[in-house]
Amino acid sequence: MPPYSPAQWQAIDALGRAVDQALDTLNVGLAMGGKPTYLACDSWDALEWQYTALGPEKRRLAGELLQRLQDRLAGVGSLRHYGLGKLYPGELVPRWALGCFWRLDGEPLWQNAAWFAEDGLDHGHHWQDAATFMDELLRCLALPAGTGIPAFEPDAEHPHGFVLPLLTVEQGGQPVWTSCPWKGFPTPGEIRLLPGTAAMGLRIPLMDLPLPEDDFAIEVMPALSDPPIRPPQRVTLAPPNTIRLALTVEMRQGTLHVFLPPIASARSYVDLLTAIEATAESLDQPVVIEGYPPPHNQGIQGFQITPAPGVLEVSIHPAASWPDLVALHTALDAEAAACGLCCSKFAPDGRPLGTGGGAHITLGGHRPEMSPLLRRPDLLRSLVTYWQHHPSLSYLFAGQFIGPTSQAPRVDEAHHDVLYELEVAFLSLTPKRPVAPEIVDALLRPLLTDVTGNTHRTALCIDKLFPVGNPRSQLGLLEFRGFEMPPHTGLRLLQMLLVRAFVAWFWQHPFTQPLKRWGPALRDRWRLPHVLAQDFQAVLTDLAAAGYAFEAEWFDGFWEHRLPRYGQVSLVDNPARFLELRAALEPWPVLGDADDSGASRPVDNSRERLQVRLVGAVGSPPEAESLSTRYTVLCNGHVVPMRSTGVPGEYVGGVRFRARSRPNSPPPLAKRHTPLTFDVIDTWQNKWVGGAVYHADDPDGVPYAPTVISPEEAQRRFAERFQPRRRGAMPAQVPPLVLHPETPYTLDLRLMP
Repeated sequence: MPPYSPAQWQAIDALGRAVDQALDTLNVGLAMGGKPTYLACDSWDALEWQYTALGPEKRRLAGELLQRLQDRLAGVGSLRHYGLGKLYPGELVPRWALGCFWRLDGEPLWQNAAWFAEDGLDHGHHWQDAATFMDELLRCLALPAGTGIPAFEPDAEHPHGFVLPLLTVEQGGQPVWTSCPWKGFPTPGEIRLLPGTAAMGLRIPLMDLPLPEDDFAIEVMPALSDPPIRPPQRVTLAPPNTIRLALTVEMRQGTLHVFLPPIASARSYVDLLTAIEATAESLDQPVVIEGYPPPHNQGIQGFQITPAPGVLEVSIHPAASWPDLVALHTALDAEAAACGLCCSKFAPDGRPLGTGGGAHITLGGHRPEMSPLLRRPDLLRSLVTYWQHHPSLSYLFAGQFIGPTSQAPRVDEAHHDVLYELEVAFLSLTPKRPVAPEIVDALLRPLLTDVTGNTHRTALCIDKLFPVGNPRSQLGLLEFRGFEMPPHTGLRLLQMLLVRAFVAWFWQHPFTQPLKRWGPALRDRWRLPHVLAQDFQAVLTDLAAAGYAFEAEWFDGFWEHRLPRYGQVSLVDNPARFLELRAALEPWPVLGDADDSGASRPVDNSRERLQVRLVGAVGSPPEAESLSTRYTVLCNGHVVPMRSTGVPGEYVGGVRFRARSRPNSPPPLAKRHTPLTFDVIDTWQNKWVGGAVYHADDPDGVPYAPTVISPEEAQRRFAERFQPRRRGAMPAQVPPLVLHPETPYTLDLRLMP
């Protein structure tokens, strides 16, 4: 399992099974899902793989991946669904969402895949075929002929398709299908669609339909285990305009498309699919099923593939055990690779990057009411508290875009006063004491948000836990949104195992310590890899004490991917002494003055930060966090605050700098600080002992082309930007150290004259 050796993976797998055993013994009932993201291996410099959500290649690859995953994960009896995703500001119609669904009881949702129209293929259908299909579907549903309403494009002569108001209602104590007349449109007996290219089901002018004189029809909710809906002996249509849900049949691009409305009952959805398939078989006409997916958590499960800025996102169905997780995600990555999709790319300067999208992890149960988070709300308290205690859990697995305005800010980054309010809320989440789900939602929803109050953009998201105002999202789920897509399957599985171990630990031993006030340190020392590594080692020590021993070396791939070493140079006269430069964390703020009309938000990525580490610089007592008194490190002539790690001769500090100019920026923002020239001075001997130069771009001064590059070219570019210096001059005078009270670990070159 890449990137691990067979022996390493054997140990990881054994730990995964041990965690499973603990979860089973404790009767936790954990189900774990995820949202990995992918990009095209050979064209990730295209806009659709950079920051736009939609694009032709993305849609084509999504369709190919859907069919591959359906064959491998679902197989016979599953439904291939071309549905609706989210509607974002600035976009006219919802994004597409390609899905595959199946019944958990083993019964088929769709009998014969031959009646699925091939994606993107013109089957030669005409509008008359849509009329014939609607007539046959009405017969299968035992509804009167002519109930379907012809729908026309604004200036068309022939119908584009047909609309069927449709609902499951109760008649004679039994659920039955019914429809109703729609009266009040400008032209009686027909509908003129709203202009556009979206599916017909999204272009019905319902605002032109008058309110009914009678009450709206009420949808009944037969359970999936109930008998199929049978035709009544005598059909009674509902009064005019009392049904606002509608199925549509249209011919689009030479193929029949059937648009399903948002049906609330799984039994009704299944029976409607049965009628549609019977119609397709009777007429020998394959169809595309589109519109709304099956209702959640009623015995139907599945996955969806959706577009997101720069990536394809796969919302994968949950797995209950470690072996199931391994099999599922191994299959997912294998099929994605077969489509030409990958999990990583390279920056123009050669630095390794993730997809730019997330690899979110969701926790829940087999059914919402069985969710561990709802049965034991103190588990949510433990997870929020422990994540807040250990910034390494927030930053090691995150992408480049971190900080208060990111997609997944820490709880203490979003609001300065939230910790106090959280501690008040936690008083109601006493360990192992039941709390009503609506109370949990009311306590935590106002607090787990980003700076704008958005409940979705937060590191630990409870949008789908139990939102009181949105019953369809009461799924009992907690979503970890601070995980970027790692470059290997094994790394992603290790992340999931880490979270599973926390659940097992906190289920037995809740973590209820007071929240920590990190203050400005989150913007200073917690940006340095060395400090994060110390914190993460403390996390692994805690887990080992709880009985879940993770090896630190298993996480090396995350460190080298997220915080790679730029280079290392030995100091003069002693190879054991060296200067090391490594990438550090730098948040990229959202640009408040930028035109933002879509879902992707422009950020200021002109700034970078790196860590300076000095090893073998013995001379001062190794008191942790004390400043070096013998060795001074200069960056572009300014002193870097080098602080002891507690290990004799080892010191670290940070340098914050502007690596590139912002487009159209005024002079104060246009000044670049690179290249960075580092000098190490032995002040006791008044001697220059080593140095290096770091380039943020091509050392020759020519910007790298932002195109797809090979791993070999990326490695070459990455390596050439660090240049050791074997000779240097002692400055006439070593300048004094200038410290900012909020950043005692960091030299910010923007503050320097």
